[in-house]
Amino acid sequence: MGPAQRPAHRRAADRERPEELVPGLPAVPHDQHLHRGRPSSPRGSDRLGEARSLLQEPGRRLGQPRRRQLLVPGDRGAPDRERQAHLPGAQRHSHRQRQRRDAEDRRGRQRPRDRRHHRIVRQGRAVEAGRGRAADGAVHRHHRGRDANVSPFSAGVQPVAEAALEAVAAEAVERARAAGAEEAEAIVESTRSFTARALNRQVETLKQSVTHGLGLRVIVNGAVGFVSTNDFRSAALEDLTRRVVILARFATPDPANGLPAPEREDPPGDLRLFDPAVLELPPDRKIDMALTLERVALGYDPRIRRTEGAAVSSHDGAVALVNSHGLARTWSGTAVSAHVVALADDREGKQQTGYYGVSRRWLGELPPLEELAREAARRAVQRIGARPVPAARVPVVMHPDIGAAWLSDLHGAFSGAGVVKQASWLTDKLGQTIAAPSVTLVDDGRMPGGIATEPYDGEGIPTRRNVLIDRGRCAMFEFDAYYGRRMGTGSTGSAQRSYASVPGVGHNNLYLEPGTETPEAILARVDRGFYMDDQGSFGFNSVTGDYSYQAQGHWIERGEKAFPVEGVTVASNSLEMLRQVVAVGNDLRFEHAVACPTLLIAEMTVSGGVEG
Repeated sequence: MGPAQRPAHRRAADRERPEELVPGLPAVPHDQHLHRGRPSSPRGSDRLGEARSLLQEPGRRLGQPRRRQLLVPGDRGAPDRERQAHLPGAQRHSHRQRQRRDAEDRRGRQRPRDRRHHRIVRQGRAVEAGRGRAADGAVHRHHRGRDANVSPFSAGVQPVAEAALEAVAAEAVERARAAGAEEAEAIVESTRSFTARALNRQVETLKQSVTHGLGLRVIVNGAVGFVSTNDFRSAALEDLTRRVVILARFATPDPANGLPAPEREDPPGDLRLFDPAVLELPPDRKIDMALTLERVALGYDPRIRRTEGAAVSSHDGAVALVNSHGLARTWSGTAVSAHVVALADDREGKQQTGYYGVSRRWLGELPPLEELAREAARRAVQRIGARPVPAARVPVVMHPDIGAAWLSDLHGAFSGAGVVKQASWLTDKLGQTIAAPSVTLVDDGRMPGGIATEPYDGEGIPTRRNVLIDRGRCAMFEFDAYYGRRMGTGSTGSAQRSYASVPGVGHNNLYLEPGTETPEAILARVDRGFYMDDQGSFGFNSVTGDYSYQAQGHWIERGEKAFPVEGVTVASNSLEMLRQVVAVGNDLRFEHAVACPTLLIAEMTVSGGVEG
């Protein structure tokens, strides 16, 4: 006797799919199965037949930005895409439902529970997924697939509206104070970027992004709470401020915590931060620029047969910072960058790499693309045939790129955070001579047109020109407001941050002041030594200042580059290196946030892979 027939049901039964067959999605217009409908509300939230707008409020689905979704272990995850659909029948919508399953699966494991209050999008429903409210009023403007809170700040090629960002920041501060914060600070950022990348003589990727966010810092009883969000709606800010105050009440109090008050200051003047031409640069022009970079690099030498890619990027954005002491700051900026990585064929299937790239605030200040591409290709070709050298203690000439990387490492020793924690190798050196008289190290936040120039730091304090090493003397350390209070010096306008982080000590335009000698004259000083023009990624000890990097470059004989070198390690200690700077070049160029001219260090250890 066969199995009992399933009793009749007023709805069509689920069908079992054939073996070894995984059908496609049961309804083409939908890309996900939907949860079953929630019971109708006594308030009448399912208002079928009523007049209402056809378009929903601009926004995104649950689980994406602006629609948070809490996923609890054991709760149901992604729906099953491999079953067939219910047939639409009487009193049914054509949308699909989940299958009802046993509490255990075929291996006896407990299945996830069904969720209550499932979200659903049904034909004729008057509200968003899973929410009960009155029908929409006036018809909304079509959101065109964009986030509602991004659109006002990113339409067309108009600059980001500073006033709109400041209003959001002010609202967050006001709500935080109302929620119980003694001090509150909000920073709001909105940025746009576009990158065109070329590879193999064609467009590899096009990437466009719009990012906006708010960071909220509060102080309650001397303790700090911090949160960040991408949701600027009033209801979201209300919830955010409530939570951040709760976080602060669980944090550890510190008497050095506090927010800066506005001070009298000189107007920053025109810092040349914003170039309208960057906004007006069309995508097809950026694509052409990237293709040109790669084409010129490939045509430089027949040994360059491919690249790792060429890219052109543009950026613009605005920042607003408001705190409860009456401080309010806004500023905007643009940036454009271009780079290419050329690969030259070497012996035994090896390849040598040549990178060159620059960043500028103003489009017109980018170097000619042909010049940029040829420099990258030249760097790759000149490394063909590189080999190790015996270990030796010799003078080292640092290419500007290598000098800039060293300065970036050095800056950590001037950070007030390391000084206060006794974690800097310069902690007890303030006022002492730590370098050769030719060494003057500057961090300038007000350099007109600098790629890292800003009128204010990450706490709203005016930036300035800080001289860290003055003709060999350790002149100062840099502090944000917190570590400035700890040291009793106050802030040096050196706080750096994004909306997603609390402030920390950082730098703006960091550079070594140039000397008078040309790079050729410096090279001619060296009878036997090493010219270092590339290095590995890791090799600096920020606590001791020890310097040890894998390096590439050229061996120097009688003042000239003799042959390319690879497979060596260059090592010393930064304090010794500063004291042994015997020449500073006149070739300072600001291509990134850190810049350095050619340097000659009297002696360093070059450890090779061959015996002497």
